Amino acid sequence: MFWKYSLDGEKRLQNLFWCDGTSRYDCSVFGNVLGFDAMYGRNKYKCPLVIFLGVDHHMRTVVFNYVILNNESEDSYVWLLRPFLEAMKGKPPKSVMTDGDLVIKSTVGIVFPGAHYRLCSWHLLRNATAKVGRFGLS
Repeated sequence: MFWKYSLDGEKRLQNLFWCDGTSRYDCSVFGNVLGFDAMYGRNKYKCPLVIFLGVDHHMRTVVFNYVILNNESEDSYVWLLRPFLEAMKGKPPKSVMTDGDLVIKSTVGIVFPGAHYRLCSWHLLRNATAKVGRFGLS
């Protein structure tokens, strides 16, 4: 088991990162491509929950770790990627796929400077079809 946390100025939990041994092993084998996204409002405190995912050799989704963040600032995203790198023994991913958030994109460039940043296929399709059939919109 691996975990990291940060506290705010009043010693309250601010961010929490955790993964188990199986997830760490799976990431060492299948972690060349990393996908992650923040889900909102799914927990009691309305904090973003970030799940790091990959795909195994049978095309099944593999969960690498979870993070609860206090907010979605660049500092918070830098904080979450650094424990990820520590948990995975310093092995950065080769490609990172996310939802296109500009803060996440800049953070990936800071923490994983050699990684290729990609927009996930769901968001690509949504962006490409957003204005199809809407006459007069540019």
